[in-house]
Amino acid sequence: MKVTLRSVVIGFCLIPMNSMWLALTELVWYTGEPTTLSLYANVIFLICILVAGNAGLRLYKPTWALTAAEIMVVYIMLSIATSVAGVDTLQVLIPSIAFLHRMAPLEGRYTDIVELVPQWLVVRDPQALESAYMGQDSMYRWANLRPWLGPVMWWSAFMIALCAVMAGLLLVFRKQWTEHEKLAYPIIQVPLMLGSGTGSLVRSRSFWIAFGIAASINIVNGLNVLFPLFPRIPIVQIMNLQTMFTERPWIDMGPAWVSFYPCIIGISLFMPLDLAFSAWFFFFFWKLQLVLTSYYGVQGMPGFPFTQEQAAGGYYVLAFTALWISRHHIKRMIGILLHRVEGVSRWERLEAWLALWLLLGGFGFLVAFCIAAGMSFPITIGFFFLYFLLSIAITRMRAELGPPSHDLYPVGVHRQIVNLLGPVYMREHLRPDLIMFGFLNFFNRVMRSHPMPHGMEGFRIGERLRMDDNGKLCIAMAIAVVTATLGMFWAVIWSFNRYGISAQMSVLPEGLARETWEQVNVWIQQPQRWQAGPSVAMGVGMITAAGLAVLRMNLAWWPFHPVGYAISASWTMERIWLCVFIAWLIKWLVVKYAGSKAIPPLMYFAAGLLIGDFFFGSFWYTYGIIMETDVYHFWPY
Repeated sequence: MKVTLRSVVIGFCLIPMNSMWLALTELVWYTGEPTTLSLYANVIFLICILVAGNAGLRLYKPTWALTAAEIMVVYIMLSIATSVAGVDTLQVLIPSIAFLHRMAPLEGRYTDIVELVPQWLVVRDPQALESAYMGQDSMYRWANLRPWLGPVMWWSAFMIALCAVMAGLLLVFRKQWTEHEKLAYPIIQVPLMLGSGTGSLVRSRSFWIAFGIAASINIVNGLNVLFPLFPRIPIVQIMNLQTMFTERPWIDMGPAWVSFYPCIIGISLFMPLDLAFSAWFFFFFWKLQLVLTSYYGVQGMPGFPFTQEQAAGGYYVLAFTALWISRHHIKRMIGILLHRVEGVSRWERLEAWLALWLLLGGFGFLVAFCIAAGMSFPITIGFFFLYFLLSIAITRMRAELGPPSHDLYPVGVHRQIVNLLGPVYMREHLRPDLIMFGFLNFFNRVMRSHPMPHGMEGFRIGERLRMDDNGKLCIAMAIAVVTATLGMFWAVIWSFNRYGISAQMSVLPEGLARETWEQVNVWIQQPQRWQAGPSVAMGVGMITAAGLAVLRMNLAWWPFHPVGYAISASWTMERIWLCVFIAWLIKWLVVKYAGSKAIPPLMYFAAGLLIGDFFFGSFWYTYGIIMETDVYHFWPY
């Protein structure tokens, strides 16, 4: 199978439409957050439409119909494009570069930041800012568009360089993870069913039962939002277990929502049993820590027991484990570059050199960019070193185990560095670094819509379908990154001028920008004294996760997975823990009492839940965009 020109052209044409859809869905009307899950609802929605149209085309003009490989190329391009344009990437950056010079004069705040901020990275023109915040104008007026061009050019180059380094890392690990280890890649199973196994999917009774369940819930609840007298099926945030307790220490356990998301149950059914078990088990492990902290009155250290920092330490262990497992392959690639390995194919040699140049060129640009913006060299190197370690960890955990989501809020790399060095020290000696941390917040704030794992999953799809040229697939991915970056800037700036950040749009754009710069303002104006707790907690998390990894490698019966430890302290897990538990229980019962023969129908059932929820949930999102009204939010609220 081949990566054809027409498949790349179709992906290229769909990406700007997808960018506008995301901007209107997540920023303007805030009808949901499809880019906060490991598998994107908007992409599955578009692929379903493409597959249905392709089926009709095959009946009337078979020679024009797309192959499975072509459909998957479109899926890969849309997934990477959505990651670049997601609510945790460019959707944070774009309002942030317009926020300071709009709000500083109005509120009399952020003056210290405005004085130090690199002027070539922000929008300063009062007319352009007035149009963006009040709306009812056009971005195509030169007075509105010109002030954006410089910042858009620089930040587009930054985003492309960031993705170039990720691409280099993907080429380093691709062969080891996809061909040698043949990791499971649970996330890609549903797209593959849609693209290459549609016939068996539509013939499955269990698929249609699950699809009907998810579709019915979405249709009924969607009509309820439009017509409040219509009945509703309560599945989202039915109750919070925390509210069942009125006294300490139990009330200090934090949120634990009871929700039944069909799509989350579907995704979780594709996870291995040990990960699903570990995810919900460690969720209660973190809750127990909070309860015990309250019970023993450990209140002198704000933030204790630092559960998110402990979990972040687990991510680093996953990265180092992935590097250790891949050490022989990395050594071989170095040998290829030094011409010390014989019997190397043309693509292997090209892959090694391409990886090297992407890593050197991309990393060099990122470092030069940040130093030009005022960051110190050691902080810049440390920041990106830690960030790409976390990127490797996220990519590895998804390739191996496929969790429904992964987030590190609020312990991104910039916060880890501030916690380690102390806000007071950084304010006195590294103030420009704090300013740049505000800008760099956009891609390491939460790390949910992360491009790197989608690229690796694209390579795995190519290997599964025996696509004959990874080079062409790399080109398709590069086109997706560039098109999505420029397309998202266009879509968001158009939305700002059309609706107005402070006028008709949701609170999200201004809220994300305010959160970004308010944290920097606190670091500069009211820095807290340094405390060792967060950094020590991260070290404890690393030791614990390393211990879990060692035990898992040496004891076949050991049930606790370090990935479950890492992902279970998150904001997302507070909402999906019950869905993960339900999926684990269903799969465990099926395996125990029905055996392996029942697994294929169960997987079709899982696909039905996921596709039904994603398709009709995205339908309501689209309806809300067209009608400019609030609609049913199938995820997360």
